[in-house]
Amino acid sequence: MVFGQIVVGPPGSGKTTYCNGMSQFLSLIGRKVAVINLDPANDSLPYECAVNIEDLVKLSDVMVEHSLGPNGGLVYCMDYLEKNIDWLEAKLEPLLKDHYLLFDFPGQVELFFLHSNAKNVIMKLIKKLNLRLTAVHLIDAHLCSDPGKYISALLLSLSTMLHLELPHINVLSKIDLIESYGKLAFNLDFYTDVQDLSHLQYHLDQDPRSAKYRKLTKELCEVIENFSLVSFSTLDIQDKESVGNLVKLIDKCNGYIFTGIEGSAVEFSKIAVGAVDWDYYRVAAVQEKYMKDDENIDDNE
Repeated sequence: MVFGQIVVGPPGSGKTTYCNGMSQFLSLIGRKVAVINLDPANDSLPYECAVNIEDLVKLSDVMVEHSLGPNGGLVYCMDYLEKNIDWLEAKLEPLLKDHYLLFDFPGQVELFFLHSNAKNVIMKLIKKLNLRLTAVHLIDAHLCSDPGKYISALLLSLSTMLHLELPHINVLSKIDLIESYGKLAFNLDFYTDVQDLSHLQYHLDQDPRSAKYRKLTKELCEVIENFSLVSFSTLDIQDKESVGNLVKLIDKCNGYIFTGIEGSAVEFSKIAVGAVDWDYYRVAAVQEKYMKDDENIDDNE
């Protein structure tokens, strides 16, 4: 049984930086880690790559040969990878015995809810190689400062969760920069727990660009709330405590934490249950560390 993570998220959310930092952290705590780069547009990797899709297909060659743009080229590359899945399986075989796997996927969001190639690749690997994978979906935390962008991020997160059909964790990455583009209208737990989105309507109405889409925005918020699936963890990849808290959550999500347990259902349940102080470390401690106190923050608006 092999464990690992599927790292996805829109461009700029920090996927490659995440894979680099996560691989270093896991190595420090004693795990052998292999990073698999499946992004043919990522030509400057900061981590040591165990498997690189560029050895199979190069985006630049695809764009020239087929007169495609970057997005079309990436769709072609994922389709080519799916048709040559045996190549990837052969590359992964030597790593299965004792490695924890990190898959670094492209940032083009259409690959994960408009096309099925990336999902097909993941599902074939899970079935053929008996992998236990968690999807880690990164969203740049500064999007919380813009209500419209935050709702878009929620919709993207929900669509990705439904499409991938994997154990799934949404993460507000770069949490140390959360207020770099402006103060948040609410406390951090409003955004991590995806509380009553109707409270965002007032702030959306203040922006002329958003006000004219009021009805559409309201309907989208209702869709998100009706599914009741989206919530966020937080991450500062430079902070060991922050990374460690996320690793604990991922290990529960894909079952890694249970592999060394030989006992009763009671012992399993003790490990599965959330820590009493989990919400403090996930939200309250993060807010204290990265967000400035402001008497004008309205918790009850």
